[in-house]
Amino acid sequence: MYPLEGLIVVELARLLPAPLAGMVLRDLGATVIKLELLPRGDSLRGTELFALLNRGKYSVAIHPDQLSAVLDQLLPKVDLLLTNYRPETQREVGLTPELLQKAFPHLVYVNLIGYEDGRPGHDLNFLAESGVLDRLRLSAEGAPVVPGFLFGDILGGTATALIRLLAMLYQRMRTGRGGYVSVAMREEMLRWSVSAAHLYKLWKGELPSPGMDLLSGGMPSYRAYRTKDGRYVAVAALEEKFWRAFCDFVGRPDLLPYGRTVGDPHPHRELENLFEKRTWEEWREALRGKAFCVSPVYTFQEAIQEPWASEIWREGYLFFSPPDLPIQVPLLGEHNRWVRDKLGVSL
Repeated sequence: MYPLEGLIVVELARLLPAPLAGMVLRDLGATVIKLELLPRGDSLRGTELFALLNRGKYSVAIHPDQLSAVLDQLLPKVDLLLTNYRPETQREVGLTPELLQKAFPHLVYVNLIGYEDGRPGHDLNFLAESGVLDRLRLSAEGAPVVPGFLFGDILGGTATALIRLLAMLYQRMRTGRGGYVSVAMREEMLRWSVSAAHLYKLWKGELPSPGMDLLSGGMPSYRAYRTKDGRYVAVAALEEKFWRAFCDFVGRPDLLPYGRTVGDPHPHRELENLFEKRTWEEWREALRGKAFCVSPVYTFQEAIQEPWASEIWREGYLFFSPPDLPIQVPLLGEHNRWVRDKLGVSL
């Protein structure tokens, strides 16, 4: 049995953060009803991203002028409403927190937005304004690195929303009352900035230059090194026991005193030369089974071929729990009849 079996979610959202949260809930056993507005439905339909975010959900297609009436019938019978509407849009479609909490006190209502003030934005905006992007530089003079991983959307949006909504469901289990959760991704990225806050306090209100602090490549024991064939190996031997084991493994006990040294180019040069003597594959074989926090840097294609990834990547999809039977991507409006029959909603 999946932990959220029996939970019914209505998802009225597009793009990535909110639908990804719905996908995780679905994988944990929830029934996720995706409301799509005709004529097109979700704007991502027909793309690979739509398939990744919506497999196994129930698609219900309605005309925009039906939305209010359908929600009036659906919301008394479901547990959670997941949206990504800016405040003005909430007002336009009649989904303000005040209205829904009064009409459906049991409902957990979660809304993901970019900013609390309702401005539009994307992942890079949230990283820029929260101070995160400034730390993603290789040096003080270097330009910020635009990451190929959507930290703002997934950490500030999806992950935060899941934590908050599960907490709200627990509250409802105790009190019988739901509530409203607003997740603003810029604000949430600042909340997650524990490493920057640590450095800020450690340096008495200042921050070391990017590339020169403890966790951005300033220490020889915590950075990535280039291999002979232009690939990389990540060294994260922070603790002395791991750094000692690594130095012994590569036959360089002379480097032991330099693990946490910042600002001395000597150990960096020595390790750069060391790693460039072998190819990535040679390092991978040499490091196999070793337990001192040194790892080859895998590509996505390589990672999904590893045995440990077999329950995560299956049949071209990412799963957030052990996968069940093959799951299809829903056609637009495929489950209108199901919602009519099971939930008694007129469509």
